[in-house]
Amino acid sequence: MGSNKEIKEQFSIAPGKDDAGKPIFSVLVKRTYDIKHNQQAIRAENSLPLNVMDTYYDHGDPQWATIKYESDMIPYKIATDFVVIGKAYAPKGIPIMQMDVSVEVSNVQKTIRIIGDRKCIFRGEKKPPVFTEPIEFNEMEIRYEKAYGGKDEISEPNLPLMYPRNYMGKGFAVKNIPEVIDGLLLPNLEDPNDLITPENLVLEDIYLWNRKPLPQGFGWFQKTWYPRSSFVGAVPGFVMPDEVMKEEILGIVPKGQIALSRQFKLPSFDVRFNNGASLGLVLPFLSGGESVKLTNMSKDGALEFRLPKDTPKIMLDIGLGENELKPYIHTVCVRVDDMQVDIVWRGAHEYPGIDWLPEMTKMETNI
Repeated sequence: MGSNKEIKEQFSIAPGKDDAGKPIFSVLVKRTYDIKHNQQAIRAENSLPLNVMDTYYDHGDPQWATIKYESDMIPYKIATDFVVIGKAYAPKGIPIMQMDVSVEVSNVQKTIRIIGDRKCIFRGEKKPPVFTEPIEFNEMEIRYEKAYGGKDEISEPNLPLMYPRNYMGKGFAVKNIPEVIDGLLLPNLEDPNDLITPENLVLEDIYLWNRKPLPQGFGWFQKTWYPRSSFVGAVPGFVMPDEVMKEEILGIVPKGQIALSRQFKLPSFDVRFNNGASLGLVLPFLSGGESVKLTNMSKDGALEFRLPKDTPKIMLDIGLGENELKPYIHTVCVRVDDMQVDIVWRGAHEYPGIDWLPEMTKMETNI
């Protein structure tokens, strides 16, 4: 492999605003690293280019597929998105009905219960349904189509309801009727501490959707789902103004968010919208060198490595003199099956404002 100086840097400039509303130009730099077990990730021969738009699983679109890779062209984030794209692998390749997988970054750990395909059997409107035994599996993709959620278009024919936290998942049921319950597919990815059971499956009252489990994943969380959508003013309906949201308890959304939204007291844009990692993996800015451990996401079992410590030197001159910009890690994306990790840094440069732009004499970067 050639020296780092011989590797072409992947970078771009994105205009935007910081968390104080000040206009900025952000220089975004992306590098790809190879992963080896029990080693620090090392610079790859070639870095993937910056993602200029969202791309979806199965070459799909937002109507029926979830995001695999979110756009890197975000000018400002207030934390690091740690994203893992991969599968659950049965230990030693022996088929299994359920197992746990986990992601650890330094002292942060997130665990998901992986369960084989199951479905419901209706037993009567006054009895909870039966869940079939999980089907054994060797591997399972970790993506939100397999998490709790989905839509029920049958219980209330004139009022089809999508689960606000995940339109595309499995297991969402409003009423305990045969047309909804019989054959209903159940989620493969669950929170080990908040499992779906026959007793808690059915919503019964559409205003109780907040009580249902948060969808589990390690990948990107869609912009149109709650709570991320609420940071651009899109708060779901069918919730009482005084309802305490689960996300409120976890500190993800403001206290009394629903009541504030009804009073038009929420900002039309909150910079937290720009962070899209899954629950628990939006982390205080990483600096490099952190330990990472992925359990049961590799055919070899646990995969452990350290993030690289190298940091790009980002220089920008907009005609006011060359400035060295402090780099912040926007995104860490681990592509497990490729044994690579992509890291995106941001360096932000304030400028006087839109009225000043006609006076700008240059835009030169040096990475």
